[in-house]
Amino acid sequence: MEDVHARRDESRTAEEATVMEDRIVQDITIDAGLERVWDLVTEPGWWVPTDHEVVPDRTPGHQTVRESAKYGRFPVEVVKLDPRTYAAFRWASQFPGEELAPGRTTLVEFAVEELPAGVRVTVTESGFASVEASDEVRTQGFNANTEGWKLELGSLRTRAETA
Repeated sequence: MEDVHARRDESRTAEEATVMEDRIVQDITIDAGLERVWDLVTEPGWWVPTDHEVVPDRTPGHQTVRESAKYGRFPVEVVKLDPRTYAAFRWASQFPGEELAPGRTTLVEFAVEELPAGVRVTVTESGFASVEASDEVRTQGFNANTEGWKLELGSLRTRAETA
């Protein structure tokens, strides 16, 4: 009987791990004004390092292409902007060079909160489990983006605090 309970617990853990691997959530506190941070966060695809200047179009439904010599070409679609509090985008991080299509994108959401001293930005990227790719590709994408968001949030802080 003890083994059955152990197997149930293992099964539950595996299911929970799958659910957990569908969503990355990270945050950072930035010592800058809300308007400055908001301007940076709402630039579509700001997290993709690019070698050229991008003129941002923040219109919901608009797609911007970000190109990086190191990582490739990534279309990014503006999904929704709630002034000074929330921005959402879709991109296909696991399919560089390809257009956005159902089953190929994740949702990237930024919650922006003004604090007594600075601004908190929380990024949530979700939808990895819905990506139509092998488990290996989905896991690699999840792991790469988990590390990537740490770097990109640090870069966001540097850009906001040094401007």
